[in-house]
Amino acid sequence: MAKIKLDELRRFSAKALVKAGMSEEDAATTAEVLITTDTFGVLTHGTKNLYQYILKMQAGGLDAKAAATVEGEGPSWAIINGNKAVGMVSACKAMNLAIKKAKETGVAYVGVKNSCHFGAAGYYANLAAKEGMIGLAMSNADPVIAVPNGCKKAIGTNPFSFAAPLGNGKSVFLDIALSNVAALKVIMAQEKGMAIPDTWLVDRDGLPTTDAGKFPKEASLQPMGAHKGYGLAVLVEILAAVITGAGLLSEITSWNLDLSSTNNAGHGFIAVDVSKMMPYEKFIERMNKMAQELKNAPKAKNADRIYLPGEMEWDKRSAALESGEIEITDAMAQSYIKLSELTGVEIKFN
Repeated sequence: MAKIKLDELRRFSAKALVKAGMSEEDAATTAEVLITTDTFGVLTHGTKNLYQYILKMQAGGLDAKAAATVEGEGPSWAIINGNKAVGMVSACKAMNLAIKKAKETGVAYVGVKNSCHFGAAGYYANLAAKEGMIGLAMSNADPVIAVPNGCKKAIGTNPFSFAAPLGNGKSVFLDIALSNVAALKVIMAQEKGMAIPDTWLVDRDGLPTTDAGKFPKEASLQPMGAHKGYGLAVLVEILAAVITGAGLLSEITSWNLDLSSTNNAGHGFIAVDVSKMMPYEKFIERMNKMAQELKNAPKAKNADRIYLPGEMEWDKRSAALESGEIEITDAMAQSYIKLSELTGVEIKFN
């Protein structure tokens, strides 16, 4: 694995986006979302995708110069039209608006339509946590999951995240897709010619299969926890798409496989200002009491530590910030090189 300085990655990412037509402000916002995601160790949703985003801009599926606009709002809600803007820009605007409204009303919801892949949902949930609030973030996606008793792709992985502050600059947070496994793991198994567990895919008859090669043409992902993940995916579809007017289910196209088409994804963001309901200090005290009781639970044999949701990610981010660099995969390095060749922006590895 190669390494790259965070400052260099931030410079390269922002300049490449500006070259693609984005404003400096929107480019900086997008770069910050993606690099923060990398520092959390979620390399699948960070700067690796910059090359594909810019290809989508060039193909017309994204509008680099678009500005998200508020189409309707009330004291504790709003609906934003992304207008084909880069998903990170619309998502940050939406969550920041939800935070602003929650400071007035206690709880606020902001939805987005006409958007695109927004990266890692956890980034936006943590925007609320930084403000001392509980944050929820979610998005619908193109269908790749077969629902229980189904045999064809019917619903997206529909990522969902929550974050709650601990009062020390960190949070308890969860960021998950609602499939039983990430599609990337299936593709990696394909490349290695490996069999997969029968809980990952169902074939064209809706039966479990261990053949990774059938995905995506002849097989679909299984939902996380069977009917449980399916139910949560439907909830996300409601909050991210039904309410917002975004594309529903089959109306969503693949953001990275169909570059010229508008993705038409929808997002949902909720901010909860706990200080309106109880003293903030009391909330933090109770959060830490909960955290310590969980971490002090009896450990399994050979286990040396119990983690809170999000704690591994915070450990990775702390290490990255301390060293000022991250390790990158060969695939990430290749994507940076291709992006450098495409935009003319130089990239320097350590």
